[in-house]
Amino acid sequence: MEMIRAMGRRLNFDDDEYYEEDGDTEWDETGRTMISHIYVAFDKFIRSIQFGYLENGAQVLSTKYGSSEGSFRIVKLKEDEYVTGLSGVLGKGGRGIRNLTFHTNRGHHGPIGRPSDKYLLGDEIEIEPEIRSRSEFGGFFGSSNDYRMTSIGIYVSPNNHREI
Repeated sequence: MEMIRAMGRRLNFDDDEYYEEDGDTEWDETGRTMISHIYVAFDKFIRSIQFGYLENGAQVLSTKYGSSEGSFRIVKLKEDEYVTGLSGVLGKGGRGIRNLTFHTNRGHHGPIGRPSDKYLLGDEIEIEPEIRSRSEFGGFFGSSNDYRMTSIGIYVSPNNHREI
């Protein structure tokens, strides 16, 4: 299973503060597919993510995964819009997720986070599982700690009726 993952335990330097990333907590939004909003906090790295879902005509929020620090961006999906893929850029040496782009059946949203300005940029990772209908998107999963979101991935539900 492919995912966008920053390196785990290492000493980091952010805004003149040293801290050690430790204690990642895994999160899982399996089966929560009717996403209406994606809330992202960021500064030099993606700090947190939270999802809004439509359930019985009302918006319900997921848990916020990560820290609330930094700037904030809301991605609002249209009623007939669904996630088809995800891409992101890591910091140099895998040090944090610098930005994310959410791909949908209607285009893309992003990049969200620090732009690709070649300042301490690392690998770009793209997850394009060729989702062709809302029923194939199975939800998001990932991990975070007290400082930032450290990984994100997409579940894909197999569709036995797909034409090849």
